Amino acid sequence: MKTLLLLAACAAPAFCADAPPAAPLEAPAPEAHAQPDAKPDAKSDTKPEAKAESRPAPKSEAKSILPDVAAPKPVTVEDEWAFAKAAGHDENADVRKAAVPELELFARRRPDAPQAPDALLMAADLRQKSGDWPRAMGDLLRLIAAYPGSSALLNAKSDFLSLVAKHAPRRDQPALSALPESLEGADTVDRLSQVWRRVADRAPDALYEPVVRGIDDLFARDPGRGDTDELLQALARLHAANGEPASALLSWRKLLALCPASMLRPVAQMSIGDLYADALRDPRAAIAAYQELAEKFPRAIQVQSALEKSAALFENKLHQYDLAVEQLERVVTLFPNTPASLRALQSIARLQRDRLNNPDAAIKTLQRLSKMHGGQDGVKALLLAAEIARRDLKDSGRQAALLHQVADDYPAAQQSPEALYDCAGVWEDAGNTVKAIEVYKEVATKFPSDRYARKASDRVAKLSAAKP
Repeated sequence: MKTLLLLAACAAPAFCADAPPAAPLEAPAPEAHAQPDAKPDAKSDTKPEAKAESRPAPKSEAKSILPDVAAPKPVTVEDEWAFAKAAGHDENADVRKAAVPELELFARRRPDAPQAPDALLMAADLRQKSGDWPRAMGDLLRLIAAYPGSSALLNAKSDFLSLVAKHAPRRDQPALSALPESLEGADTVDRLSQVWRRVADRAPDALYEPVVRGIDDLFARDPGRGDTDELLQALARLHAANGEPASALLSWRKLLALCPASMLRPVAQMSIGDLYADALRDPRAAIAAYQELAEKFPRAIQVQSALEKSAALFENKLHQYDLAVEQLERVVTLFPNTPASLRALQSIARLQRDRLNNPDAAIKTLQRLSKMHGGQDGVKALLLAAEIARRDLKDSGRQAALLHQVADDYPAAQQSPEALYDCAGVWEDAGNTVKAIEVYKEVATKFPSDRYARKASDRVAKLSAAKP
């Protein structure tokens, strides 16, 4: 029995002494789906054994199938500058021209890089050579404002002044030439803000595109700037001066939306009305903007002009004369005893007489004017009222009364002796000799040294002699 067990244990393809240890038993791997009509290998007279599950080799023995590649080197400022500089110095003129945006982009992307001033100077030089002097001046101004300590500064100033003398409109040359030396402060963004705002204020149509781009860059760099309202004002003026009224209007609206505490809000609202009234040719929208100004900013100095312009639009564009008078009456109420109320009363009387066919109302308005303003303006108003009574109303009694009022209210006025003499003449023409003699005597009494006093005395004598 012991012999049989020994023989069974040693049963193996190799001799028992040389056989390796038996591997532990494993669960068979799942069989693959059998192909239809699959038959066992004809050469084998035993069933096929399940394939052993493949296992990854230990990590220590694994081999990479990828080639050895060094980690990518980060792109540096020097790499970017080398590319842009090489493009700017390319032998081909078209390539050099195409390099300009790359140089400008480098300066915007890397504003703190030591090569940024050189990039702007090179871009400006290439733009000059291609005839694009406004953008060249823009690059130079950016360099001057942002890099006051740069070694490129002197060349930038010299090139800028040369471009101003050669290309800028004569009227803009003094303001532009003063820019390089007028900037204040050490903060780069503040200096850039100064230069763009000053160009917009002093020469708005000289460097339109570069200044708009410069202001946009400032907003992108610092959207919450404290001088946002001033930059938006500059942007609006630039757009308006360069024939872009819709863009100007949006800049003013942006100021109103984003700068609730700005002192420029009344200016913005007034400018919106002006843009609608003039360039955009929308009188109704203009009037709405002017009315909003008067409602939201009643103490603003622009209110007077807004009401006057509303009246002008109602009269000249919409032909709504009653509404024009209404706006002018608001001027009289809000600004009494001012040149504005004087103009308003004169315009009201004109509208009442010429447009509304109401001469009686016109006379009353002129009398109000005389009472409120007096002086020569009051004298002229009463004389005009007398003329309206004569021509439009054919009312000699009212004409005479108004002429008499001139002498009563303004005895020292140069026109008073003649007005009183004419008053007597109106009565004489009306056939009221008694009243005429009375007024002629008054002329001689009130103005004894005036030439009309002698004429009045002669008329008294003739009329008295002619009485039955």
